[in-house]
Amino acid sequence: MKKLISYSFQLLLLLSAIPVNAQSKLLSDANWKAAINTNGHLTSLLVKNNTGWDSIPVLADTLPGISWYYVQNKQAIPVTLQENGPFTYSGQTGAIRFKLQYAVENQHFIVKATVSNNGSTSFQPEKLGLQMGISNYMAGYPQWEKVYFPTMLRCEKTHFTGYLTTPTGKILLVASPDAVASWSLSYNFGYGDKAIFFWGHRIYSFNMDLLNTLPLPERHPQELTALKPGETRTWTIYFKSIGQLAAVEKELSLLINAPSFDIPQTTLEEGSAFNFTINGSNLQSLTVKTPSGKQQQLPLHKNNIYLPQEGAGVYIITAINAAGKSTEAMISIHKPWSWYLQQARLAALKYTQKASWNCENWYGFYSAYLAQQYFPDKQLREKTDERFNQVMGLMYSPQWLPTENKSRIQNHSTTIGILVDKYKSSGNIADLEAAATLADWIIQHSQSADGAYRNGHTHYTSVIYVAKSIMELMVEEKKRAAWKERYSRHYASVKRAIDQLMGGMSVIDTEGELTLEDGMISCTALQIGAFALLQDNETEKKRYTAMMLRFLDTHNCLTQLVKPDSRQRGGTLRFWEAQYDVMLANNMFSSPHGWTAWRIYATYYAYLLTGEEKWLVQTMNALGSSAQLIDFKTGDLRWAFVGDPYINTLQSSANFPNTSADKYNNNQFKTEEGTFRPIVIGEQYVPMVADWFHANSSDNDVHEIFKCLEEVALAAAYVLQRKDGSLLTYNCHAQLLQGVLSVTPAEATVKKVNINLNRSCKVTINWNAGKATTLQVTGRRWINQE
Repeated sequence: MKKLISYSFQLLLLLSAIPVNAQSKLLSDANWKAAINTNGHLTSLLVKNNTGWDSIPVLADTLPGISWYYVQNKQAIPVTLQENGPFTYSGQTGAIRFKLQYAVENQHFIVKATVSNNGSTSFQPEKLGLQMGISNYMAGYPQWEKVYFPTMLRCEKTHFTGYLTTPTGKILLVASPDAVASWSLSYNFGYGDKAIFFWGHRIYSFNMDLLNTLPLPERHPQELTALKPGETRTWTIYFKSIGQLAAVEKELSLLINAPSFDIPQTTLEEGSAFNFTINGSNLQSLTVKTPSGKQQQLPLHKNNIYLPQEGAGVYIITAINAAGKSTEAMISIHKPWSWYLQQARLAALKYTQKASWNCENWYGFYSAYLAQQYFPDKQLREKTDERFNQVMGLMYSPQWLPTENKSRIQNHSTTIGILVDKYKSSGNIADLEAAATLADWIIQHSQSADGAYRNGHTHYTSVIYVAKSIMELMVEEKKRAAWKERYSRHYASVKRAIDQLMGGMSVIDTEGELTLEDGMISCTALQIGAFALLQDNETEKKRYTAMMLRFLDTHNCLTQLVKPDSRQRGGTLRFWEAQYDVMLANNMFSSPHGWTAWRIYATYYAYLLTGEEKWLVQTMNALGSSAQLIDFKTGDLRWAFVGDPYINTLQSSANFPNTSADKYNNNQFKTEEGTFRPIVIGEQYVPMVADWFHANSSDNDVHEIFKCLEEVALAAAYVLQRKDGSLLTYNCHAQLLQGVLSVTPAEATVKKVNINLNRSCKVTINWNAGKATTLQVTGRRWINQE
């Protein structure tokens, strides 16, 4: 078991020890310049783009590449190559012969990797692959501006596609026309020792695992597990630089002659049709597998419209071309939004809310009190209140002053937001008073002279969203004339904090190890956007909006905006949470995760501020993916979706001694400290643990999704008119006939409709209560139920 514990750490140490020869030769053409040393490692890589030569960072000392490696008997084994021809490098370990060849042609940088089994027995490692050597290591601003993040890596049964993106929007495609078993990431060491340690917040590079033991996701090739005696396999890998995110799927298709999908909307409500385009030529087969398992043939059209007939669930589309290349996509029909919030409320009782070092442990109170506002239930309310009082009593005084972990201010801003929702569900003014008391405490104890909210000296405004929580309180304060002074005081504090964020990337920070951190960027964007919406002065509103959009554009490299998978589209790429949330021993992409909602708020505010269609589509795609963390069939809540295809890891399987869900948990255990079990995780939903794990676990952070769902979709519908006159709708049905736009909301919970027109017309909203509202509308506005 000890070998299993340290296997990933051994991989990092051993591959870091691969010898590096400083002598390099230059392989170049009009588009590429690659310096390659005598071990076959890249020492520099440049590509020509519209602005000149761009340097793609490569790893020199830690995990240099491109290099072969394999894992056998839980031991990571590096492979050393030597030059034996023009840009050709080979080496041998036992009976296994390895070779790399490099070339540049037709705007592509090309790597050919060959492995041969010259022995008499099958070679069946856990993994055999290539450490790619392109640096994904983001350590600080402005260093990370030039680093390519592995935004999408994807195996199909017959080929491999992916792309890497910089925060400034540069894109590097990576693809192979050959079947690749799997892929993996080399995460950095965080803190601790070799036996008990936490993984960090950075990625060194990515690996293409050409052979990999099972299990693997069903979409992956299942036969690439071994190399038979006398067998030789070769993989060709292409790199290409492109300029536009919208071109990714089309360019990947051209690069390796495989079908690819452009699917603008990946999750829709029942009764809606999906429009999608298939890139590539000579399409031979197009099928859909429905949620019940039925196979349907679709017309072999480049541009398609598909109307699902089986209701909520995931529909799998497969395209195969004449060359035999098979590509898969997923689309989803979601249930009514009200169903998700009601299931989340039940989950908040099933998966215990705990007093703890961090607020993620009691985040489920959001779902409970939001659901109570729309679906009053005396019995559920009493159960929730009982647990709320028990949890809060362990962390706050009767006067609502913090007594535990005072400096972690996002704990207290989260409690502010929950108290506001509790007040809205019951009307008990004591809850609003408590929220205001905590807001004043945060301002007094954490706001520095420059306006930032801080934990000690560390910038914490954008660790979760301290300013947004105070703004949620301000909404209710503004309704009460007697609270005018409180509102003004809190507004002034928030303005100082937001104006400090306007300093840009160089003035923000995050909790833990600094990196281009998903939440640091998205929470900055969402808070600036939320504050922009409070502005009456159009010049000020535009100023704040422009900065919000800059942060959102930077965040694109951390967001799944292209992947044709409705379980993951719009998910943000976090990778260190599994250790803390569900007691898994390794880093892994959790996407969507509860914190994906932070970008959803930001894109939602971007739509309200700009009216641009892309922001509405991104908002609803991400919300649709994230809501599926509640199982369509069972209604059970899952923690997150893990995108890595193969993580051989450990998970806690028993409680730690002397822990209790009913006391304050001032701890963060690591899996290896206690009782654990081996587990393989791969492209799947991961269950919650808070129903049985008593100590600090942060899996209830998933409830941020349902808090966001309530703000964005539960009570709202959207109609957007495109330039060609066609309508884009969400959470409603709309029809434009003879100059009158008729809108019928999808649910009774919808109390307002956002109208976005490019020409003036009469609008009638047919509310579920049987009443109607008719107005003449020009441009953008909300129409509220009277």
